[in-house]
Amino acid sequence: MNERPTAVVIAAGGLGTRVSGWSPFLPKELRPVQGRPGLLHVLEEAARLGADRAVVVHHPYYAPLIDWTRQVLAPGAQARYRQLAHQPAGHHPLTERMQVDFIAQHDRYADITSALNGAEHLHAGDICLAFADNVDPSHLALSALMAAASPGAPAVLAGPFNLQDASSHGVIICTGTGPERTMTALVEKPDPVRAAQLVAEHGPENLRLLQGRARLTPELLRYLTASVRHTASEPKLSLALADYARHDAVGVITNTRTMIDLGIP
Repeated sequence: MNERPTAVVIAAGGLGTRVSGWSPFLPKELRPVQGRPGLLHVLEEAARLGADRAVVVHHPYYAPLIDWTRQVLAPGAQARYRQLAHQPAGHHPLTERMQVDFIAQHDRYADITSALNGAEHLHAGDICLAFADNVDPSHLALSALMAAASPGAPAVLAGPFNLQDASSHGVIICTGTGPERTMTALVEKPDPVRAAQLVAEHGPENLRLLQGRARLTPELLRYLTASVRHTASEPKLSLALADYARHDAVGVITNTRTMIDLGIP
């Protein structure tokens, strides 16, 4: 198994515009999944990976709620809750073995910004990036990515292609065989006509749907920093990855586990 980064950036810097009916009152990352906040599932996924440190990059609008979240996720907080609620003692959660920092996103509003803010805070080498609005209830997505990806190279997690979901994902065009493919291009959220064209041109076996997990190397992070400076509109991580893949390999690891999108109405 590959050596794993021990630092994880959890991007939670969005405003939940797709679910704007309720997201002004509650970050979508705190939307419950199987009875617990989605963010907690992502943190447990990082802990299951073996990470010793994680940073949650949140939108400044949610700072008061993040203060509460920081408190309830602090070491010993769940034991104190059980004591106050007169409940029997439970097992210590995996997250208590990991240092978790919360920082407000700064600079331009973009998913790249969350990644770069988190990497700057951690001062690590390779980092794992997880988008907090994409939840894997099995807590194995990051572990699967790191187990299959080539050592020292950037990689993304991606699901099998299907036309129904193509319009809400980045569609990766890839080459190769086996569990790890190589990205050759990416089309961001194609409409049904364009998605059908991609199937006809490349075949569904060479297409994947980008999911919210990636391994970012220092070289790739430097590239992302430069891309932000040279982009007039809101920079998107998926498109920057596709540009990077034109001259450097980006692995594509296929994931068949169910990922829950907390931003779907």
